[in-house]
Amino acid sequence: MKIKKMIRTFLCSLTIPVLSVLYAGLILSALISVLAGILRTVGFEQIKMSIWHGIDLPVALSIPVSLVVSIFLIIGSLYVKRSIKFCVTNLRF
Repeated sequence: MKIKKMIRTFLCSLTIPVLSVLYAGLILSALISVLAGILRTVGFEQIKMSIWHGIDLPVALSIPVSLVVSIFLIIGSLYVKRSIKFCVTNLRF
């Protein structure tokens, strides 16, 4: 029983830094996505958005598509945050 708790504590202590970096990366990517959509709509032509290889996204749809992508990224980050909290509670007990 003690070995099982020790293994669980060890695995949680390894996963917390990985999940923290993933969480920060997802949040940062969501912010960059919204910023890119706004900049592309304003007229910053260096930012390219495409749906598929060779199919460019119209400029008018830049903000809605970037908002949808950022919402998916934020939802994913909420699940990662839940996993981080689970690992932290396993370390305490």
